[in-house]
Amino acid sequence: MTVQVLGISGSPVHNSNTDRLVRAVLDATGLDTDFIKLSDFTIRPCRACLGCAADNICRQGDDFAALAPKIRAARALVVGGYPPYGMLDGFTKAFLERLYSMRHQNMLNKGKLGVAVTTGMGGDAPGLQEANDQIARVMEMEGMKVVGRLQARGNLTCLVCGQGETCPISAVPHFFGDREICEDRLTRVEQQPVWQEALAAGREIGRRLKQG
Repeated sequence: MTVQVLGISGSPVHNSNTDRLVRAVLDATGLDTDFIKLSDFTIRPCRACLGCAADNICRQGDDFAALAPKIRAARALVVGGYPPYGMLDGFTKAFLERLYSMRHQNMLNKGKLGVAVTTGMGGDAPGLQEANDQIARVMEMEGMKVVGRLQARGNLTCLVCGQGETCPISAVPHFFGDREICEDRLTRVEQQPVWQEALAAGREIGRRLKQG
C-alpha cells in the first residue's frame, strides 16, 4: 500500500523528542505512513552537478536513491530537525538540499502538505526558530503547503554526556543555575503543549488528504 504521509527525523538520538513528535503527527493522520531516521542512511549534500536536470533523478550514489520513490509517492512530508550551534543540523539540511533534484521542470513536490518540526533547549534556544524557518522555507520553495510549524523543548546534551557536573564549559549552569544532574531536568515532548499541536497538525493532514 502506498505511504501517504512520510515522516523524516534528522535527530541521531534514539527515540528522541524529535522522533516522537514527528511520529505523533503521523499517527494522528489516520493514514498510511512511514518514518525515516536520517542517521540510519548515508545522504550527502547536493553537489550541484545538475545530473538531475533532465529527468529529476539524482546521480549521487548514496541512500537518497532508495528514499526518492517514497518522497515522490507521499502526499505529505513531516520533517524534523534540531539546531546544534544555532543552525539546522547536517542530517536534515543535507536531506532538504537533495530535494532540489525533484524541482527541475516538473516540481514533483508541488501541492504536497508539509509540517516543519524543530526541537531545542527552550523556546529561546539559539537557532530554534531559524531552523524551523529553514525547513518550512524549503517546503514552500518546493511548492508545498505548510500546514504546521512545531517547536518543542529538547534535552541538553550536557545532562547525559557524563561530564555535565564537572566540565568547565557545561551548559547546565547556564540553563538551570547550578550543575546538578537529575532526572527531573530531562523533558519529554509528550508533556509539552506542542504535543497537542502535533496531533492537531496530523488530523489536519488527514482531513485534507481524505477530502482529496
